Amino acid sequence: MTVLQLYNGARRWRMGLVVGAILVLAVFLPGSGIRAQGEVSVSARVDRSTITIGDLITYTVEVVHDKGVDVRLPGLGENLGSFEIRDYRVYDPQKQNGKIINRVDYVISTFEVGEFEIPPVAVRYSIPPDTAVRVIRTEAIKITVESLKPSEDGDIRDIKPPVELPFDWRPYLLYGGLALALAVLGFFLFWYLKKRSRGEPILPGKPEIARPPHELAYEELEALLAQNLLEKGEIKRFYSEISEIIRRYIEGRYQVPAMERTTTELLDDLRGIGVEVDHVELIAAFLERCDLVKFAKYQPSEEEHRDTVERARQIVDLTRWVETPAAEEQQEAEKAEVAEASEDPHDGEEKPDTRETGAS
Repeated sequence: MTVLQLYNGARRWRMGLVVGAILVLAVFLPGSGIRAQGEVSVSARVDRSTITIGDLITYTVEVVHDKGVDVRLPGLGENLGSFEIRDYRVYDPQKQNGKIINRVDYVISTFEVGEFEIPPVAVRYSIPPDTAVRVIRTEAIKITVESLKPSEDGDIRDIKPPVELPFDWRPYLLYGGLALALAVLGFFLFWYLKKRSRGEPILPGKPEIARPPHELAYEELEALLAQNLLEKGEIKRFYSEISEIIRRYIEGRYQVPAMERTTTELLDDLRGIGVEVDHVELIAAFLERCDLVKFAKYQPSEEEHRDTVERARQIVDLTRWVETPAAEEQQEAEKAEVAEASEDPHDGEEKPDTRETGAS
């Protein structure tokens, strides 16, 4: 064997070791419950992966990051698939080996039987002075939910009862449909004749101009405060209603389905349409406090009550539509037209009684 052959054999042996190491990393790393991205790593775990229906399990999300990284833990409104959140706890940050560890626990349960999966949970963070928000997600976790009822396989079963013929609903549906059609036709005829007798138009007139969302939000906030729910001790009702007022405002202002979204999904929608970061953070702080009161039985202090009302007003003040001069001129012109149309050309003269003829 020559020296060249020995060199080539040693070279092939070293390359085999490198390829084997790469394959080991590719096989074993994806199955881990830990995700890492730059200065932040996130992991998720449960205390039990097999439960019976209705059992409580603890789902833990843990974030490890360097000092100076701004981490936003998942909130109470997080989507955990088929599982309901029964309790929620955020731990104080801990320091270990030069790292900071943040942890949040969810106590969850479900009343369905089968194989389920807790979907990945998003953890958002930023690294100052960069304000860009980055996202890292946990791994999905599979949970098996078993029934409390014992299996009947192999047991002696009773004789099945006689098969009953299905009831024929078709005649009833036919006559019921005819009766409903006659009732609708009769109502329409009555409504039409009543309109004609009063001299009112059959078709509706010009619709009213929709009011801006911020005006409605201001009115609803004042009406809510006038109910004195906090003084009456109805804390949960107050936070539910003030949360709905701001969600309706956001829906009208940004045209997103805020009433149908969880807090996390709504904040993602607002970031996706380019809402300013400061405004999104203000909305997030407001909604998360309302969620704690509504779902986690959190009891805020008097100072927090006042701060919640002030944040609701700030959200409307900072994000409301700002009318341009052209829009203001158009609005003034529309008001002038309405005022001119409502003026009486016989001002000062005695007005005849026109109530019987339907004139206005």
